Amino acid sequence: MIYVDANAIVYLLHDVRPKSDLVIDVLSESDQAYTSLRTIEETSYILIRIYLSKHYGVKSIHRIREIINQQGLAFIKDELEAMQGLLSEYNIIVLQDRAEVSEIHDTMIEYNLLPGDAIIALTCRHYGIDTILTFDEDFKRIPWLKVIP
Repeated sequence: MIYVDANAIVYLLHDVRPKSDLVIDVLSESDQAYTSLRTIEETSYILIRIYLSKHYGVKSIHRIREIINQQGLAFIKDELEAMQGLLSEYNIIVLQDRAEVSEIHDTMIEYNLLPGDAIIALTCRHYGIDTILTFDEDFKRIPWLKVIP
Protein backbone atom coordinates (compact mmCIF):
# COMPACT_ATOMS: atom_id res chain seq x y z
CA MET A 1 0.00 0.00 0.00
CA ILE A 2 1.30 3.39 -0.99
CA TYR A 3 0.01 6.92 -0.51
CA VAL A 4 0.47 9.33 -3.41
CA ASP A 5 1.20 12.93 -2.39
CA ALA A 6 0.22 16.08 -4.31
CA ASN A 7 3.66 16.80 -5.72
CA ALA A 8 3.85 13.33 -7.29
CA ILE A 9 0.47 13.89 -8.96
CA VAL A 10 1.48 17.33 -10.24
CA TYR A 11 4.81 16.08 -11.59
CA LEU A 12 3.00 13.29 -13.41
CA LEU A 13 0.31 15.59 -14.81
CA HIS A 14 2.90 18.08 -16.06
CA ASP A 15 5.39 15.41 -17.18
CA VAL A 16 8.22 16.87 -15.09
CA ARG A 17 11.07 14.51 -15.87
CA PRO A 18 12.79 12.60 -14.42
CA LYS A 19 10.39 12.83 -11.46
CA SER A 20 7.33 11.88 -13.53
CA ASP A 21 9.17 8.78 -14.81
CA LEU A 22 9.85 7.73 -11.22
CA VAL A 23 6.19 8.26 -10.29
CA ILE A 24 5.09 6.09 -13.22
CA ASP A 25 7.55 3.35 -12.23
CA VAL A 26 6.39 3.33 -8.60
CA LEU A 27 2.69 3.38 -9.47
CA SER A 28 3.14 0.67 -12.08
CA GLU A 29 4.82 -1.60 -9.53
CA SER A 30 2.41 -0.84 -6.67
CA ASP A 31 -0.33 -3.32 -5.93
CA GLN A 32 -2.54 -0.57 -4.46
CA ALA A 33 -2.24 3.22 -4.36
CA TYR A 34 -4.17 5.70 -2.26
CA THR A 35 -4.49 9.41 -1.76
CA SER A 36 -6.98 11.49 0.23
CA LEU A 37 -9.34 14.38 -0.19
CA ARG A 38 -6.74 16.63 1.47
CA THR A 39 -4.25 15.77 -1.26
CA ILE A 40 -6.85 16.25 -4.01
CA GLU A 41 -7.59 19.71 -2.59
CA GLU A 42 -3.89 20.56 -2.42
CA THR A 43 -3.24 19.28 -5.94
CA SER A 44 -6.19 21.26 -7.31
CA TYR A 45 -4.92 24.43 -5.64
CA ILE A 46 -1.39 23.87 -6.96
CA LEU A 47 -2.75 23.44 -10.49
CA ILE A 48 -4.63 26.73 -10.17
CA ARG A 49 -1.49 28.49 -8.90
CA ILE A 50 0.68 27.06 -11.69
CA TYR A 51 -1.79 28.12 -14.38
CA LEU A 52 -2.23 31.67 -13.04
CA SER A 53 1.50 32.10 -12.50
CA LYS A 54 2.29 30.91 -16.02
CA HIS A 55 -0.45 32.87 -17.81
CA TYR A 56 -0.79 35.97 -15.63
CA GLY A 57 2.39 36.13 -13.56
CA VAL A 58 0.20 35.91 -10.44
CA LYS A 59 1.75 34.71 -7.22
CA SER A 60 -0.27 36.19 -4.31
CA ILE A 61 -3.36 34.50 -2.94
CA HIS A 62 -5.15 37.85 -2.97
CA ARG A 63 -4.61 38.24 -6.72
CA ILE A 64 -5.51 34.58 -7.34
CA ARG A 65 -8.85 35.17 -5.62
CA GLU A 66 -9.43 38.34 -7.64
CA ILE A 67 -8.93 36.51 -10.93
CA ILE A 68 -11.16 33.63 -9.85
CA ASN A 69 -13.88 36.11 -8.80
CA GLN A 70 -13.59 37.90 -12.15
CA GLN A 71 -13.15 34.96 -14.52
CA GLY A 72 -14.29 31.87 -12.68
CA LEU A 73 -12.45 28.54 -12.72
CA ALA A 74 -13.27 27.23 -16.19
CA PHE A 75 -9.59 27.69 -17.11
CA ILE A 76 -8.63 24.77 -14.85
CA LYS A 77 -11.33 22.33 -15.97
CA ASP A 78 -9.06 20.36 -18.36
CA GLU A 79 -6.37 19.96 -15.69
CA LEU A 80 -8.91 18.73 -13.13
CA GLU A 81 -10.29 16.25 -15.62
CA ALA A 82 -6.73 15.10 -16.38
CA MET A 83 -6.17 14.56 -12.65
CA GLN A 84 -9.34 12.48 -12.42
CA GLY A 85 -8.18 10.47 -15.43
CA LEU A 86 -4.82 9.86 -13.79
CA LEU A 87 -6.50 8.65 -10.59
CA SER A 88 -8.56 6.25 -12.67
CA GLU A 89 -5.67 5.12 -14.90
CA TYR A 90 -3.49 4.18 -11.93
CA ASN A 91 -6.43 2.98 -9.83
CA ILE A 92 -5.61 5.45 -7.05
CA ILE A 93 -8.31 5.24 -4.39
CA VAL A 94 -9.28 8.52 -2.73
CA LEU A 95 -9.74 8.10 1.02
CA GLN A 96 -11.48 10.27 3.56
CA ASP A 97 -8.96 12.06 5.78
CA ARG A 98 -8.81 10.63 9.29
CA ALA A 99 -7.45 12.72 12.12
CA GLU A 100 -8.63 14.40 15.31
CA VAL A 101 -7.80 18.04 15.99
CA SER A 102 -5.61 17.20 18.98
CA GLU A 103 -3.74 14.55 16.92
CA ILE A 104 -3.11 17.07 14.14
CA HIS A 105 -1.70 19.62 16.57
CA ASP A 106 0.39 17.07 18.46
CA THR A 107 1.80 15.66 15.18
CA MET A 108 2.58 19.15 13.89
CA ILE A 109 4.54 19.99 17.01
CA GLU A 110 6.24 16.63 17.50
CA TYR A 111 7.44 16.25 13.90
CA ASN A 112 7.63 19.91 12.80
CA LEU A 113 4.98 19.53 10.11
CA LEU A 114 2.58 21.90 8.47
CA PRO A 115 -1.07 21.09 9.24
CA GLY A 116 -1.82 19.50 5.86
CA ASP A 117 1.18 17.19 6.10
CA ALA A 118 0.16 16.20 9.63
CA ILE A 119 -3.31 15.28 8.35
CA ILE A 120 -1.78 13.19 5.56
CA ALA A 121 0.57 11.39 7.95
CA LEU A 122 -2.28 10.63 10.36
CA THR A 123 -4.54 9.49 7.54
CA CYS A 124 -1.84 7.05 6.42
CA ARG A 125 -1.48 5.72 9.95
CA HIS A 126 -5.24 5.34 10.32
CA TYR A 127 -5.51 3.24 7.15
CA GLY A 128 -2.32 1.24 7.78
CA ILE A 129 -0.47 2.81 4.85
CA ASP A 130 3.25 2.62 5.57
CA THR A 131 4.73 4.13 2.37
CA ILE A 132 4.31 7.55 0.79
CA LEU A 133 5.32 8.60 -2.72
CA THR A 134 6.39 12.20 -2.25
CA PHE A 135 9.19 14.61 -3.01
CA ASP A 136 8.53 16.38 0.30
CA GLU A 137 11.44 15.73 2.64
CA ASP A 138 9.33 16.59 5.71
CA PHE A 139 7.67 13.17 5.66
CA LYS A 140 11.04 11.57 6.39
CA ARG A 141 10.56 12.70 9.99
CA ILE A 142 7.48 10.49 10.38
CA PRO A 143 8.51 7.18 11.96
CA TRP A 144 5.53 5.19 10.60
CA LEU A 145 6.14 6.22 6.96
CA LYS A 146 8.70 5.03 4.45
CA VAL A 147 9.29 7.78 1.88
CA ILE A 148 9.76 7.02 -1.81
CA PRO A 149 11.93 8.16 -3.53
